[in-house]
Amino acid sequence: MTEAWQPGNRDTYFGAVAERYDRLQPIVAGPGYSAGLSFMPDLVPHERDDAFTFVELGCGTATLTCSVLERFPQATGIAIDGEAAMLGVARRKLAAHAGRVEAREANVLECDLPDCDVVLSSFMFHHVPPEGLGELLRRAARALRPGGCLMILDSMRAGPEWGEQIGTQRRRLRDRQVAAAIGSGRATQEEIEARWDLKRQMKVEGKDVEYSHSAEGILSAMSDAGFDDVGLVWRVFASTILIGFVPRQEGAP
Repeated sequence: MTEAWQPGNRDTYFGAVAERYDRLQPIVAGPGYSAGLSFMPDLVPHERDDAFTFVELGCGTATLTCSVLERFPQATGIAIDGEAAMLGVARRKLAAHAGRVEAREANVLECDLPDCDVVLSSFMFHHVPPEGLGELLRRAARALRPGGCLMILDSMRAGPEWGEQIGTQRRRLRDRQVAAAIGSGRATQEEIEARWDLKRQMKVEGKDVEYSHSAEGILSAMSDAGFDDVGLVWRVFASTILIGFVPRQEGAP
């Protein structure tokens, strides 16, 4: 029997959902959420045995950081998030990689970013206000070593806006995903509805603020921030992956 979900600390949205986030988020987030997270490690521009350093911005429960550490046994990482409850879950998961990763509590919009080879982010940029987007991207570019890579996975608009029929297809797939989770016992209808109700209420209370960014707008801001090779490389409905590279040193291969 699935343990019923109950909200935790309601001071913040992520504080409220942290302990059940990994179980419920893949169910309620739609068809591109898990697919994008699964694909991100494949896009890291390193071979399995390369030693490199990466930073994850807004790591949440560190699902992506764990995947990268598992895929690349010589890599080391720093996972940064401003929500203590989410980091508490992240640290439990990252204990299996002790000595190779640090979970750091900090506001990614303000904190210093350490030198690294790869900067990653998954479903965090829609919490970045438009006026803070450029500065965050510039700090990421400055942190990256020559030839380093930024990878962003998030929900964003791109190209011509789809119409009602495509939107209906997305909702149909999400509803099918939710029904399958309920049918398998991974969740109950009551807790799914309670989670959606909480999110709506937290938005009303101003405790869950989201912004609508376009892929084209972020790619333009990445170019302005100093990335010289940027592009949209993957998309399932609104879930989108963008990649950008900082210039290599002259003469480097």
